[in-house]
Amino acid sequence: MRDDGTGLDDGTGLDDRARLDNATGSDDGTGSDDGTRLDGRVAPFWPRRSPHFLQVRTALRGAVQRWRDEHGGNKHWADKHGTDERWAEEHGGAKFVIAVSGGPDSLALAAAAAAEKLPAHVVSIDHGLQDGSRAVSEGAIGQVGQWGLSGQVISVRVVGEPLEAAARHARYQALGDLAGDRPILLAHTGDDQAETLLLGLLRGKASAMGEVSDYQGHTLLRPLLGIRRAHTVGACRELGVAAWNDPHNTDEAFRRVAIRRQVLPLLDQIIGGDATAPLVRAAELLRQDDDYLHTLTPKLERSTAATEQCTEPATQPAEPSTQPATKPSTEPATQQPPALEIAELGPPPLARRAIANFLQQHGARVSASTLEASIAFIHDWHGQGAVSVGNGLELARQAGKLVLLHSSLGDDSQPSASST
Repeated sequence: MRDDGTGLDDGTGLDDRARLDNATGSDDGTGSDDGTRLDGRVAPFWPRRSPHFLQVRTALRGAVQRWRDEHGGNKHWADKHGTDERWAEEHGGAKFVIAVSGGPDSLALAAAAAAEKLPAHVVSIDHGLQDGSRAVSEGAIGQVGQWGLSGQVISVRVVGEPLEAAARHARYQALGDLAGDRPILLAHTGDDQAETLLLGLLRGKASAMGEVSDYQGHTLLRPLLGIRRAHTVGACRELGVAAWNDPHNTDEAFRRVAIRRQVLPLLDQIIGGDATAPLVRAAELLRQDDDYLHTLTPKLERSTAATEQCTEPATQPAEPSTQPATKPSTEPATQQPPALEIAELGPPPLARRAIANFLQQHGARVSASTLEASIAFIHDWHGQGAVSVGNGLELARQAGKLVLLHSSLGDDSQPSASST
């Protein structure tokens, strides 16, 4: 048995080749009708011939290995999570949290985690947006329980518009509150990556999901970005699992669904082949470029010293402006709002990334218009007013800094730029 502090264990007694044999169809004649093997071990819950499930398992193993090489080998992290006995007792000794909706992608990911003996706790978020949503979440937790994983349902309240973004924010917030420093595994596939790229381009900001990313200080791990949705659907079919089909996934009023059902099939016809594959490759190249530029981005710790005193946005007056001033602070003068030093932000390509990171870390929303208005604070400053960044927050220029404030107008549902 290998104990590396990350939970990617070999506690089954099988080496990698034997594991893959069980997934791909090696028939050793040891199976029995009662679910056990003649050697006394419990038989796998997956069929011997399961090529789609193999793809999901392989993707998970690779992603966790890469994450372990980068982070899991850190003794501080391993010690912290190895000694958190109370959390471990309550969540089955888990070192990872898996988000499961009941759909084929997340169920396939959870099944792969169970097959790989990954110590994970499964969470299904009930958004309460559809009749019977609680039953769907409970059914998903019941299914993963049959695979030996602990799990629970968490109900959240979705507030604000657009609905997709508000639901995602509520979901990630609940997952982060539970997981703490533990990585949260999400089941986005290459198809999701292609859709995300197209959506970003239509907003004027090319973007791609990373295998590892940060959301308000929580680690998000997406092991399945390198495989296609056909593999997760196929894996569920191989496992005999009836995955839930979210009605929202066929509602073309949602832009992502319209892209999936209208735009991508049309692109397939235009190029006479699979348009998703080159989009996934382009997204990966974009992500690599973005990752490199992020290494050049000023460290937020250097430019946000005020956040050490106050991690929540405060209400403070902005620099003199042609717009109505923000409501003065009622907090002690020593409590400063989160801020970025303008002098340290660098040229626009780096400044955009620093500002986007800053906004995301503090619960604000990021859009192309928000970032361009923020850049104007730096390179085209003429006293313009604060920029609404959603969730009741706004960004203003104050004393040579970009400062995150509570909006005097209340809880804005959508980010926008004030007129200049």
